[in-house]
Amino acid sequence: MTELYLDNASTTPLDPAVLEAMLPFLREEYGNPSSIHRFGRRARVAVEEAREHVAALFDADLSEIVFTSGGTEADNAALHAAWRIAGTKGRSRVLSSQAEHQAVLRSIEHLGREGAERVFVPVTARASVHVDAAIDSMDETLALAAFMHVNNETGGINPIARLAEAAKERGAMFHTDAVQSAGKLPLSSKAIPYDFAAASAHKLHGPKGIGALFVRRGIDFAPFIAGGAQERGRRGGTESVALIAGFGAAARLALAQREERLARWSLLRDALLRAIRALHPACIVNGDGADALPSIVSVSFPSQAFPLDGEALVMQLDIEGVAVSSGSACTAGSIEASHVMRAIGYDRATSEATIRFSFGASTSLDDVMKGAAAVNAVVSRMLQAGGTSRSAMP
Repeated sequence: MTELYLDNASTTPLDPAVLEAMLPFLREEYGNPSSIHRFGRRARVAVEEAREHVAALFDADLSEIVFTSGGTEADNAALHAAWRIAGTKGRSRVLSSQAEHQAVLRSIEHLGREGAERVFVPVTARASVHVDAAIDSMDETLALAAFMHVNNETGGINPIARLAEAAKERGAMFHTDAVQSAGKLPLSSKAIPYDFAAASAHKLHGPKGIGALFVRRGIDFAPFIAGGAQERGRRGGTESVALIAGFGAAARLALAQREERLARWSLLRDALLRAIRALHPACIVNGDGADALPSIVSVSFPSQAFPLDGEALVMQLDIEGVAVSSGSACTAGSIEASHVMRAIGYDRATSEATIRFSFGASTSLDDVMKGAAAVNAVVSRMLQAGGTSRSAMP
C-alpha cells in the first residue's frame, strides 16, 4: 500500500541534511558544552552556531534565544514568567482566545488558580481572533495577552503586530505561540513588539524534543526549570547538542527555502480545494486566502449535509494509506471534538467531521491529488452507507 503523509502540521519528517548535522554529536563529538576542555568547547561552538540560525527565525540577537524541550515548554515558561512580572504590578487580567494550543490554554488555567482573571475573546471562521474585540478587552489591568501567530488547525493568521502593539500601549506583556509560523512567515522581533515567542524544531523538518523561546532583551526572566547556569541562567540542564544542531540546520533551511515553499504550498492548497469542492461543494474551508498559512488546509463537512462519523472518516483515510488529522495532534485519540472547531462555533458532529491536511517541504502535487481523490472516495462511500455507520470500512 502506498503511504501518503499529509499531516505535517503535527510533525515533519527529518530532513536528510538535518540528520547529517546531528550525527557528529551523536557519535564522536560527545562533549558537554559547559566543559572548558576542547571536547566541551567544540560542543559549545556547535550550540552557538545553531543559536544563530534559530535567532534568525525571529530576527533576534543570540542572547534572546533560550533552547527548550519544545513548543509546549516554551509556552509554559513564557506565560509563567510574564505573569510573575506583570502580575506583581497590580495587574490581574490574562487575555487570550479559546482557539489557542492546549499548551497555552492549560498554562492560563494554571494562572487562574494563582489569581489571574482569565478573559477569552471570540474567534473568526478561520480561528483567528476578532481583533477589535481583543483590543477593546485590553485595559490598564491587563497583565498579559497571549495569541498564537498561526492557528495549528486552520492555518488562520493572527495580526500579532497590531495585537502586540495594543498590549504594549497598555503596559501589558505579550506572548505569541509561533510554532506553526516560525520559518514560514516573517516574524521579526524588531518589527513586532512581542516579549516572548515560541518555536519548535519538529515543525520545520528538525528533530523532536527541541524548541526555542525568544525572550526580549531586558526582561527579568526567571528560569522555568531550575538547575545550572545553562542558557545564561534561564533554563537549567545540560544542552542536547545533537538536537540543537539539528534545530539550527532546520531553521537555516527553512529560511533559505521559505519563499519557494510558500509559493508551492499556495498552488497545492488551491489544487486540493478545487478537487474536493468539485465533488463535495457543500464542504466548508476553515481558513483560506491571504489570511491563512497555505501549508494548512482545514475542511469541515457540516453535519446537515454530511452525516459522517468523524473518527471513522480519518480511520478510513488511514486504511486508504492517507495520513491526515482530525484536528490538533495533541488531542488525537480523544473522543472530544476539537476545541478549535467548537470555538469557531460548529456543532459536535461537524467539529468531528473536520479534516486537516498539512504540507511539508517535499509534498508534491501528485501527493495532494491522490489525497483529494481518497477523501472524495471515502466521503462518497460513507454517505452511501448512511454516513454515521462504520460499515463502509473496507
